[in-house]
Amino acid sequence: MKKRSSIALLTALLAIVFAAGIGVYSNYIGMQIYEESSNHLLESYAQISKTFTLFVQRNWVVLSQWDSLMKNVQEDADIDSIRSDAQNNKLLWHYSDFYLFNESTQYLTVDGRKGSADSINGVFQEMYSKGEPIVSTYTATYGVPKITFAMPLSRNITLDGVTYTGIAVSYDTDVVDDLVDGSMYGGQSDCYVVRSNGDIVLELEPQTELCEGMTNLYDLSDHVDWKYGSMDDIRDCIQLGKSGSAQFTCDGVRNYLVAIPTAFSDWSLVGVIQTDEVDGAMLSVQQSTIIALGALCIFAVIIVVLALGMEDQLRLRREEEERLSLEREKMQSDRLLQSMSRIVDRYSIVNLDTDRYRYRELRVSEPLYPASGRYSDMVETISRRYVALTETENAKLSRLITPEYLRSVLRKPTDNLKIEYCSRTENAYMVLTVIPVEWHADGTVAVVMQVVQDIGQKVELENMANTDSLTGLFNERYFSRVLNICEAKKLPFVLYYLDLDRFKPVNDTYGHAMGDRLLKEISARLLRCIRSRDYAFRIGGDEFALIVSADMDEEQRSRMAERIRTMLSAPIVIEGKALSVGVSCGCACYPEDGDASQVRITADSRMYAEKQHHHADDRTEEQS
Repeated sequence: MKKRSSIALLTALLAIVFAAGIGVYSNYIGMQIYEESSNHLLESYAQISKTFTLFVQRNWVVLSQWDSLMKNVQEDADIDSIRSDAQNNKLLWHYSDFYLFNESTQYLTVDGRKGSADSINGVFQEMYSKGEPIVSTYTATYGVPKITFAMPLSRNITLDGVTYTGIAVSYDTDVVDDLVDGSMYGGQSDCYVVRSNGDIVLELEPQTELCEGMTNLYDLSDHVDWKYGSMDDIRDCIQLGKSGSAQFTCDGVRNYLVAIPTAFSDWSLVGVIQTDEVDGAMLSVQQSTIIALGALCIFAVIIVVLALGMEDQLRLRREEEERLSLEREKMQSDRLLQSMSRIVDRYSIVNLDTDRYRYRELRVSEPLYPASGRYSDMVETISRRYVALTETENAKLSRLITPEYLRSVLRKPTDNLKIEYCSRTENAYMVLTVIPVEWHADGTVAVVMQVVQDIGQKVELENMANTDSLTGLFNERYFSRVLNICEAKKLPFVLYYLDLDRFKPVNDTYGHAMGDRLLKEISARLLRCIRSRDYAFRIGGDEFALIVSADMDEEQRSRMAERIRTMLSAPIVIEGKALSVGVSCGCACYPEDGDASQVRITADSRMYAEKQHHHADDRTEEQS
């Protein structure tokens, strides 16, 4: 489950990284396309600006020339000649009408049409109010949008009783659009002439209808969302007479907006073009590239997931093989040890490298340890429950069964380790035998078998053989063994020989039962005189011995002897009778006083000498 969660998390992280990478790439390429297309549009509209400038200048020149001719006419025939000339150039100029007009909207065209035109009244009034040439737009009575160039006449002209004060030429806007931009970008573009305050002076055949009904270009910002640049950037360009571009989205369609200054003061040329008409091919390439990258990312994620899945399957297969191998090993071990089940109480197979064990209980119904687990946990449990029975100084069970110690003592296939130990809280004694089972190529042991046998009965028999049945102290047989062990291991010790004074009168006066109880109390006091690592013995009758495991100087030995005398000579109350005995004490130390046998003889002779001295004192007191 944890592995699946890790794979899912890694997959999600990869997907997020890939998505972020594609997003960064898309934004970067989008910015590059925008900058490249903007530069291309600015170059194109710069050319349109030049063409528009030439077109406007040509109309002002033509109107100025016609005004000069009108100013110099003397007869009506001359005027008719001028009008005929203008009429003949209509196809060359592509104009719609060439005419004279006045403040009352009366007009006279070069082809002889005359009348009153309310539709163009706004243009006429704008010129008269400014008193200078203007260019403006209007819609004819038959619904066709027009662009008009108008200027006041230098000299008023009266024809057929009507006085004309202005001269103008009009074009259909689609004609102007063809003359200026040639319907660039498939007609999917708008071209406007705007003043620095944003007012739209001319609309050259708008196609996108983005600014339909709009009189100020800056109002466009209220209806669009900007992607690159803003209306503030475009406003700065128009007011400062510089070129600039931006990109916005309106009704789900993205458009470019470019501004180009013209040769006329306070006029700028503004183009609005759908992005698909400009960089549709590049956007298609970008989208194809993003799709390809997305497919590659998905493929990469799939490969990673499959690889992790295969790794997981291989891991599961390895675990299954290990499990089957362990089962086979267990079956083999069970068959090998089946014959041992009658003589051993429990056993375990321990892998020292992996810190794992398998345990089987053969005697008790409730297992002492889990059937398998970490060997270090088993060592901790054993050390907490049991203590080693060994003569080796500072030998602890927690150290004797660690992998490090086992590797140090088990060096050959024939080696084995035996450890006797007992329970800390119960009267239970066991012997642990450690046998090497498997080895590494370098000769170090890898797997061991630990076999445990209960030796409680054996220990109990030994305790009975080594213990005085009356007092519970060690007996003379074990006394000799301890002396030999201390001498064999060169362990220094002090031996005290003790003999009770005035004990026989107690037996004679109160009986042997009272004497036995006195001996038990003396034994209990002796145990309080020594430490747990020292030994107390009843040699026989009223004779005792102490072995103190220490290297003591003469002063320390004397203090110990005095303590023993004081402790044992204190009155003892039994059944209301105060009994008092003395003690004769002699001591010798090993190795200062010789070997173990010599130490024993020396301590006995010193005790005997002190006892003789006590007898002499007792006789003196009796005579007195």
